[in-house]
Amino acid sequence: MRAGFRIARQVSGLTLGLALLGFAASASAASVSVTDGLVLDHVTVVDTHDGRLSPDRAVVVVDGRIARILAARDVTVGGSARLVDARGKFLVPGFNDMHAHPVDSPDPEGDYAMMLVNGITGVRQMSGSPDLLQARRDGKLMPYAAAPEILAMPGTILTFANAGTVDLARAEVDRQKAEGADFIKTISVSPPVFFAALDEANKVGLPYVGHLSQGVSATQASKDGMRSIEHLGPIETLLINCSSDEDAIWASLAHPAAPPVARLDLNALPKGMDRRQAVANPVLSEIISDPTALPRIEHVADTFSEAKCREAAKVFITHDTWQVPTLIRLRRMLFGDDPQYVNDPDLRYLPPGSRQLWKTVDQQFADQVTPGDRAILTKLWLVLLKTTMIFDQAGVRMMAGSDVVGGFSLHHEFDLLGEAGLSPLTVLQMTTLNGAEFLGREKTMGSVEAGKDANLVLLDANPIAGVQNLHRIFAVVRAGTYYSRSDLDALAAHTEERMKTPAVAALPAPDDL
Repeated sequence: MRAGFRIARQVSGLTLGLALLGFAASASAASVSVTDGLVLDHVTVVDTHDGRLSPDRAVVVVDGRIARILAARDVTVGGSARLVDARGKFLVPGFNDMHAHPVDSPDPEGDYAMMLVNGITGVRQMSGSPDLLQARRDGKLMPYAAAPEILAMPGTILTFANAGTVDLARAEVDRQKAEGADFIKTISVSPPVFFAALDEANKVGLPYVGHLSQGVSATQASKDGMRSIEHLGPIETLLINCSSDEDAIWASLAHPAAPPVARLDLNALPKGMDRRQAVANPVLSEIISDPTALPRIEHVADTFSEAKCREAAKVFITHDTWQVPTLIRLRRMLFGDDPQYVNDPDLRYLPPGSRQLWKTVDQQFADQVTPGDRAILTKLWLVLLKTTMIFDQAGVRMMAGSDVVGGFSLHHEFDLLGEAGLSPLTVLQMTTLNGAEFLGREKTMGSVEAGKDANLVLLDANPIAGVQNLHRIFAVVRAGTYYSRSDLDALAAHTEERMKTPAVAALPAPDDL
């Protein structure tokens, strides 16, 4: 495990004495009296390692950690301890959204609240800045109590703006290291800059993650040390390694007849589209601005080879490169005017400006994308689903992330991972255990065990029996604080009411992005 992500507190010399935890021996030598903290009684604990169920347990939480897990019959509760009757409930670790942007969203408070409502207790924040890193150093990054933990955060994302040359990219990586970034994220730079920044990140000990620039081979990036690839590329970038015509595609990209507009180059946008709109749906931006994009996407999809995909998977496994598919983000981009998105009831938890942005982008999609275009994008989507399944079968390490509407979108991701063919246990692991391993935090998170942080989700049904049961949240425990179903509903209602005020969280001007 690389050291770059070993950023969180470690449990050192964890010996929790009975007196410290508020336990006292009862008259019966076989039972324990709990007089402080929280007790989830008669609950079924789900083992995220193998899906085993341990029924009728008492999970004792004290001072933000799981103190002990006992047979329910061996515990009596008194004093100031809070007792929750969890009969028929299933306990799993809190969900981690390993690709999200709540910290610098237009309304962080609302995003945090709705994440908690949806069982998300940890977030890998995928964008940062010098100011945000300074706020974290000053202890001012998270002023809200009802919020997930920010597990890791980069500095400013590498783009043509701050990493236009090899020298600028190396200097930016060094600067972010000095500012305390946990990793380097790239989204759109030239291939020489991409690999120079990756090399510099390796030198300074920071994980390098993000998008594959056009013209960058996913397998080569993996061999050079890329830690995680987001969005399966995105679009067709990773899939080129899965094409039976891979060599010819690379040759065409190296010598294009008409050089395409650089992916997500915010200084070269289609007419009538501003930066906010391009970020909301970069697929739309690309197919409007680059006439070679759709033919290339179709060719990559038509020449998809499962055998080649499995070869790429072996490279990712060998070099420990993880995937964060964010299928919900991809589907949202590829089918932008789908009624389930246009009429998404979850949008009511977004600020008015954000709702209007999505409405504008969805209308642009409807106006600009032809039936023929849609057929190509559908081909791409089916290949992306198949790729996700192949990676899972091969053993590529993957994590769950969303990158769309805070909280709810991660649950849509669960469903799409299930649609791709992944088992309910795998989906559960992708949002719990796997993130802990990726971050080097297995000692404090990822499973329900004594000594680990008390970030938990109590479910009404067995998540190993079906992915849909991950949606059935009865309660959430965040850092030891218990949020009942009524607490979560009240938090959602409060957020919805706040969003009715036009003054709430205006969007930044396009030039501020």
